[in-house]
Amino acid sequence: MKQTQIKLTIASFVGFVGILSIANLCKQPMDVSYNENRPLAKAPEVSIHSIFNGNFDDSFESYFQDQFIFRDTFIETKAAFKKACGYIENNHVYFADDGSLIKQFQTMKEKAFVNNLEAIDDFLEDQQIQGYTMLIPTASTIHQSVKPKLAYDIDQFELLDQAKKQTHNQTFLPSLTMEDDNESTYFKTDHHWTVNGSYKGYLSILEHVLHKQESTFTKEVVSTSFYGTMYSRSGAFWSKPDEIIKVTPTTPVNVKVTIDDNTYDSIYFANRLQEKDQYTYYLDGNHPYVKIETNANTNRKAILVKDSYAHILVPYLLQEYDQIELIDLRYDRTPVSTRLTDKENTDLYFIYSLDNFCEDSSLAFLR
Repeated sequence: MKQTQIKLTIASFVGFVGILSIANLCKQPMDVSYNENRPLAKAPEVSIHSIFNGNFDDSFESYFQDQFIFRDTFIETKAAFKKACGYIENNHVYFADDGSLIKQFQTMKEKAFVNNLEAIDDFLEDQQIQGYTMLIPTASTIHQSVKPKLAYDIDQFELLDQAKKQTHNQTFLPSLTMEDDNESTYFKTDHHWTVNGSYKGYLSILEHVLHKQESTFTKEVVSTSFYGTMYSRSGAFWSKPDEIIKVTPTTPVNVKVTIDDNTYDSIYFANRLQEKDQYTYYLDGNHPYVKIETNANTNRKAILVKDSYAHILVPYLLQEYDQIELIDLRYDRTPVSTRLTDKENTDLYFIYSLDNFCEDSSLAFLR
């Protein structure tokens, strides 16, 4: 009886593996993983050289892992199992109590953080211009009320205090505080702040730079199916999607947007809502240099040296500047000094998420 059971178990296992193997051979390979938001490995080319130097084995292993049938189901099942067993995170993403997926911020590159602060300070001193730095805390610090109880992250407010003490030539603009601990400040499936979060950045600019009263805006939901980077990283594919919201000044503003020598009449790109990363609806995603011209008639220009957190802030600034230039130093090596043609009427901003600022080395290319 036991031998029969053993034989049946072995036969079932071999049959299961065989069926999966046949299914994998019949399955059409995919170029990208929609849920993971990344390209998948392609079948390696077979050659004598690749076989003997080991490259074929490594490439085939990557290909098999990426193209395995029911891959997304296995990833989701693993994440769900970990959560059910009491794990508070998966792949460095917390499972928050309200369903949010919050990126951990437990380590940082101290040297990169200090170097970036010094690079900005030195640049401002050389150019003899006032600079405004906005380093935006991430959800791991702001959303304390919904984070798992045992979660530990870097105190980002302490980092901001350290930054202010170490610098001399830049003015730090406050953005989010612990009072912004609510579900509308950040996307639940993405690491960026929302239009509600960036509105706080806009108010800070009005108070500390422009010294003006806030303008009014209308908001329109243009998508209810946004799954962001934390969704892709965490494997929590059961999460509900976020909304993408269009912000429009109540007083109409005409714009001319120049990206890679192409011009557009909007800062919004509706075609991007058909893609996985719908955050690129704002300003078409990351580009080295973007120039926005408006009919606001303020005689003011803004230069934003930034990461992608600034994209969702731009809608609030259209009424405040005749021209807005966005520079991403990860891709643009043009000295920022060459953009400062009218320092008296230009506001220079450095706008980054704080965790990215602690990692990014591109600010060394300011000059």
